[in-house]
Amino acid sequence: MMLPFLPPGSSRLLVAKNTVSQLVGRVVSSASILVATILIARTFGPQGYGELTKITSYVALFYLLADFGINAMYLQLKKEDGDETWNTLLGLRLVGSILLMFMAIAILSFLPRGSSQGYTDGVRFGIIVFAPAILFQAIITTTNALFQEKLRYDLSMVAVVCGSLVTLGLVWLVTVSTAPLVGPVAAVIAFLVGSGVTALLALVLVKQFGTIRVKFDAVVAKQFLLASIPLGLTLLFNQIYFRIDSIILTLTRSTIEVGVYGFAYKFFDVALVLPTFFMNSVYPLLLTVSGDKFRHMLWRSCIFLLVTSIVLVILMWMGSPLITRIRPDFAGSVGALRILSLSLPLFFVSSLTMWTIIAQKRQMILIPIYGVSMIVNIILNSVFIPSHGYIAAAWITVLSEAIVLLATGVIAVTGL
Repeated sequence: MMLPFLPPGSSRLLVAKNTVSQLVGRVVSSASILVATILIARTFGPQGYGELTKITSYVALFYLLADFGINAMYLQLKKEDGDETWNTLLGLRLVGSILLMFMAIAILSFLPRGSSQGYTDGVRFGIIVFAPAILFQAIITTTNALFQEKLRYDLSMVAVVCGSLVTLGLVWLVTVSTAPLVGPVAAVIAFLVGSGVTALLALVLVKQFGTIRVKFDAVVAKQFLLASIPLGLTLLFNQIYFRIDSIILTLTRSTIEVGVYGFAYKFFDVALVLPTFFMNSVYPLLLTVSGDKFRHMLWRSCIFLLVTSIVLVILMWMGSPLITRIRPDFAGSVGALRILSLSLPLFFVSSLTMWTIIAQKRQMILIPIYGVSMIVNIILNSVFIPSHGYIAAAWITVLSEAIVLLATGVIAVTGL
């Protein structure tokens, strides 16, 4: 029976269907990753979890370079022969991600070593092992472009759920059997294998939309890259200011502090996928409407995101003391998570304002906004983290996102 407020063929039904598909996938995958995180934290403690955080945070910086916002431009610029255009996108991403893998390993040699802080030999080895995740993530991101175009996020959900369950199973094996022998690097391998499974299944599911042929059309690739520069730089700046706190903590504070903050951030990070997935469903529809319908869709989206984020703030604030039941060593994560949770409404609504500006084809204005935010964030973290640690990092996250929301909100509203 169809609900009266979700009539057949309506944009509301499409958004609801794809958002629910993403949420189901994310609930299962997030639950799997959270359980895996808890197992790792309980087994290795703040020191071991800190090493894992250093490895994954470093490699994650290169994920976004492989993405570079091309998916959004693919939806705007794709030709009538969408399958061939997608094959070119796949070829571009494969070449780019392989280059980024080698770049990540090369840059690593210039970073400072250390025993209790910085990039230790164990962390460096873990980064080299985890580097292929850049390639796997590029494939996953590329398949998501086609799933988004076809509004078939249910297929993406299948791949993500399977990969997450594989990761959880392998982490469980690591924590109950091999942990004393190989340490956190074994957990890194578990995450890598899970990512590979997700990428492989996503490619298999994409085949129902047409034949997969890795193609490199220089003209189309150039069109993608040039059109993606504004959004790509925006996302790059955003990623840097999103991750720079962990990097500065790595360089200036102990590995234990990195682990305490990283553990709190993992719970916070899980909540941030909700606005991303919601906007993945809304953005293609924003491109098809204008005028009052455009504004109405934005208003309803804003209300949903704001209410949802406030509920999550309350739940995180009240539930954060439960972290100490996992392992008392993570008591410091409670305060960090509570501070970070205060920024959830800012992150949720700024996701809407950013994609609104992109839908308005005014993405060039995002470059200075996120560029300034990144610079402010780097300066504040560089000044306050060495002396005040992860608590300063948490408060700076709140302040930085407030600046982004204020700027993007004003720009988005003036364009209506």
